[in-house]
Amino acid sequence: MIRSLLILLFVFTSFFTNLQKNEPSETDYLAKERARVIQLADKYASEKPITVTAESSPRSAGGIHDFYSEGDYWWPDPDNPDGPYIQCDGLTNPDNFTAHREAMIRFSQISGALASAYLVTKDEKYVIALAPHLRAWFIDEATKMNPNLLYAQAIKGKVTGRGIGIIDTIQLMEVAKAIESVEDSEVISDSEIKQMKDWFSEYLNWITTHPYGIDERDHGNNHSVCWAMQAAVFAKLVGNQEVLDYCKEMYKTVLLPDQMADDGSFPLELKRTKPYGYSLFTLDAMATLCQVYADDSENLFSYQTADGKSLEKGISFLYPFVENKDSWPYQKDVMYWDKWPVRHSFLLFGGLAYDQEQYLELWNSLDADFDTPEVIRNMPVRFPMLWLSDQEKETIGELDAKLTSDAAVKIIASGVVNYSDFGAKGDGKTDAMQAIFSAHEFANEHDLKVIADDGASYYIGGKALTAIIQTDTNFGDATFLIDDRNVENRTSPVFLVSSSLESYKLDGITSLKRNQEKIDITLPGSALITVTNSNKMRYIRYGLNQNNGAPQTDIFLIDKNGNVDQDAPIIWDFEQITEITALPIDEKTLTISGGFFTTIANQEESKYNYYSRNISIQRSNVIVDSLEHRVIEEGDQGAPYSGFLNISNCTNVTVKNTTLTGHKTYSTIGNAGKPVTMGTYDIIVNRALNVSFVNCTQTNDIDDNVYWGIMGSNYSKNLLFDKCVFSRFDAHMGVANATIRNSTLGHMGINAIGTGTFTVENSTIRGRSLINLRSDYGSTWEGKLTIRNSTFVPMGGKPSSPVLISGYNSGQHDFGYTCYMPEQIIIENLKIDDSNHPDDYQGPAIFGNFNSERIDENYEEKSPYILTKEVRLKNVTTSSGKEIRVSENEVMFKGVRVEKN
Repeated sequence: MIRSLLILLFVFTSFFTNLQKNEPSETDYLAKERARVIQLADKYASEKPITVTAESSPRSAGGIHDFYSEGDYWWPDPDNPDGPYIQCDGLTNPDNFTAHREAMIRFSQISGALASAYLVTKDEKYVIALAPHLRAWFIDEATKMNPNLLYAQAIKGKVTGRGIGIIDTIQLMEVAKAIESVEDSEVISDSEIKQMKDWFSEYLNWITTHPYGIDERDHGNNHSVCWAMQAAVFAKLVGNQEVLDYCKEMYKTVLLPDQMADDGSFPLELKRTKPYGYSLFTLDAMATLCQVYADDSENLFSYQTADGKSLEKGISFLYPFVENKDSWPYQKDVMYWDKWPVRHSFLLFGGLAYDQEQYLELWNSLDADFDTPEVIRNMPVRFPMLWLSDQEKETIGELDAKLTSDAAVKIIASGVVNYSDFGAKGDGKTDAMQAIFSAHEFANEHDLKVIADDGASYYIGGKALTAIIQTDTNFGDATFLIDDRNVENRTSPVFLVSSSLESYKLDGITSLKRNQEKIDITLPGSALITVTNSNKMRYIRYGLNQNNGAPQTDIFLIDKNGNVDQDAPIIWDFEQITEITALPIDEKTLTISGGFFTTIANQEESKYNYYSRNISIQRSNVIVDSLEHRVIEEGDQGAPYSGFLNISNCTNVTVKNTTLTGHKTYSTIGNAGKPVTMGTYDIIVNRALNVSFVNCTQTNDIDDNVYWGIMGSNYSKNLLFDKCVFSRFDAHMGVANATIRNSTLGHMGINAIGTGTFTVENSTIRGRSLINLRSDYGSTWEGKLTIRNSTFVPMGGKPSSPVLISGYNSGQHDFGYTCYMPEQIIIENLKIDDSNHPDDYQGPAIFGNFNSERIDENYEEKSPYILTKEVRLKNVTTSSGKEIRVSENEVMFKGVRVEKN
């Protein structure tokens, strides 16, 4: 089982192996691991050997070639500072001598990285770099280490060495595995390999016969497990079958039955002062011991005692507490509690052995590299590729050599990455997502452009895998079929356009003022600032989807000297700030072009469980050009989507020459317990500045009310539609400044709330009203509304009694802010096509009836609604010949000044 899975694991990530639909997601971490070991190996390639002879301690009873360490938890006695040390379990003494341990760990890390890189590339430069280290530790008379641990874990004033010091040489296990991995290279001679193995044979004999070794073997808890683990590894290297058999039997008859409880826990570790870390360590060691025998006919992974104890039970016990450390029911470790967990080998080996994908995914998500000494010394496996069989090493080496040497060099030289380079078939059937992921990962690392293969059709299944785009990408004429009928994570984007620049928190800013021009701060460069006051609620929604609002939020742009861009000003007073973050801005423009995307719609129940299987743009200065998105197989129900193009936390994004699709409108139950209509915006803009849509359209009829509107936005500023044909513009939770020009909007028209200037020019609007101020957020627009040189076709030409500005606000609901109608409305050269009207038609109205209950001057508002002060009309004509009126509600709007020219 383990061999076949491991072969698949590596073969699936090669250039020339096809990724099959619905294969396990182990390939994700292999792409990372391959890149990791090469990066580390290149870093270590120029390092010089450091052995035990480089430093010594005057407290050591041994010579210059003897490894020396001191008991971690032993400290000077406060009552007798010059006397013997006393124990403080779990508390590491920082003044102990650690140079030899550090040198051995360094040796292990260098060996593991260089040998792994050789397995991946078959490039002998890595063996050339490794060889001096091996010779220095095991061969060279001047620098080698004696093959024993007579002076390890010494305690001042008590003992010159102890058997428990043998645990220090778990660091030599991956050195032994490195020797196995490179001995086929001609760089290291057969005689040198023999000398190295002879050293390990001597050391193995010492730990199996010396009293210290016997003491460690019989010590109990993690020490006995680690004795058996390293003895088995060294025995395998030197071909000592007797010791291999002994360690296997010891696992079955001593370690597993004596150390594991019926529930899979390790009681001897749980009673320690660091029960969490030691439980992880012991389970890692047991799994690694089992891995040594993974290819044997008697596989220790499948072994269980008569009373049901097994490695599988141990992993089942500990896994939930690795996935969620906060659920740990025992005491916290006295030290290093916050440093665990990391990438534990029991998740890897157990996940493969027991076909548990969640173990592998968790392993993949945890840190592979760490700098805490306590964690480093208690991690027996840091380079998983070393633990493969000879056959598996040969296979992965041959395949990936083509990737990392020949093909990689050619790709880098060409400056272009294709998806087929990483195994994508493009046949419309085989899942291509892993190949797409790996192609972009490689492109990002080497700053290369990505180009989809001509005429390819890429099937994207339901795996939770996101391709990160950080370089120019041309999807060309390729098609992408995104299957949402069965997905692992509905909120995982297919593509994420992101910056390599890291965001950072801003300290010292405790308040902000509306329209503030400068902030007392200096930054490395211009940045977007997102700010939140979670103690102040805004947008307290009214109606069938009522809610308690959202925390006060804003996004604005400042330069490196703290000057606020007044084209996108701060729109709220922040009396308190609970979070403020700077998002650096990429100066170089990134372009994404082409591509025909089709979503096979999800079939979920129609509830507000949004899908985000999309292209998420979270980088500033991006152009999307000539992309097309369609939706198929929408049924009688479906969960909504948060935009196929989702633009957030960025500035200066232009989408042009792009075709999108309206989604079907469904019905669900709103927060008020009554039916409401629900749909999907194919475009979502959230917390973004300066976002433009130019020469864009949609695939379905913009007047067909079977389909929801095309675009929605929140917390954004300076939005533009130019030469677009869309069914809707929607400012949901506020927009500051928006322009619609040279465009046509369909049956859902313009729906807006916000601040600043809203401009409509040279456009045709075919909605129920010219502009609808959303009543669920108070029908508020604090600013100016300008309409020029445009045509209004009410209801798309259906019979109606049109109004230009519609909305509703009773003055009885607190929306979390004062609500305003536009202070000034300017309408010039507007043609109202009201030819299709009812018989009793009185003519179009400027304002709808915003409050039918306000019928006299005695009406009282709990939350004042500030009305428009001035309306200027110039050359407003109607097809019916009827004069334009102010409103049916003469009481409410009698104070509005209307000028007609």
